[in-house]
Amino acid sequence: MAAGIREWSVLPHGAIEKVAENLWRVEGRMSGSNRRVMILVRLGDGRIVMHNAIALDDASMKEIDTWGDVSSILVPNGLHRRDAFVMQERYPKAKVYAPSGAVKAASKATPCVGTYADVPTDATLSLRDLEGVGAREGVIMVQSTDGASAVFCDTLLNLPKLGFFLEAFLSPTGTLSVPRMTRVWFAKNLAELRADLERLAHRDGLVRIIPGHGAIVATDAAARLAEAAGRL
Repeated sequence: MAAGIREWSVLPHGAIEKVAENLWRVEGRMSGSNRRVMILVRLGDGRIVMHNAIALDDASMKEIDTWGDVSSILVPNGLHRRDAFVMQERYPKAKVYAPSGAVKAASKATPCVGTYADVPTDATLSLRDLEGVGAREGVIMVQSTDGASAVFCDTLLNLPKLGFFLEAFLSPTGTLSVPRMTRVWFAKNLAELRADLERLAHRDGLVRIIPGHGAIVATDAAARLAEAAGRL
């Protein structure tokens, strides 16, 4: 896995989606049909926490700069680090963090100053390592006026039905799920992961799930998360 790019390079991406007053989302395209999601959380004092950095076009980056100051860049796991270096170069005052089990891999792209436990937050944002995956990925909880959002990366996907070869790696698709590649290669203890996802599903005020690949789940979010956990 390459450590990431060293020069600003913009791949195709969509417009910034204003999910909530303090929560933005951008979906970008990699090679082939592979997609990725960047999440931006605006703290009460205007600082922005960026999850899974994606280099955007000039207009979109200026829109982010108008919204607030990027202060933290989160590398969600050892695979999603393509744009971490160039984003940190763009925002030299921003600090880079990763889940505790992914710091070594993430630091191959750009130096990490700490883990998710070290990220400056406020009452609207919390984050931690997920259980059952060797602390190699985490979950971010964002509190907005309409409720709480749970942000994931590769632990949970919400992809449509795909062709045979992709199904072999990513099934089950067509629903919110923990994909096969996570269950087989990424997870360390499926029982612990299931229990952790079930705890998140029972969190009061959960209104949406934002997976690292695929559409937001904004209808029956808690029930669908519980169903995904139950299939483990």
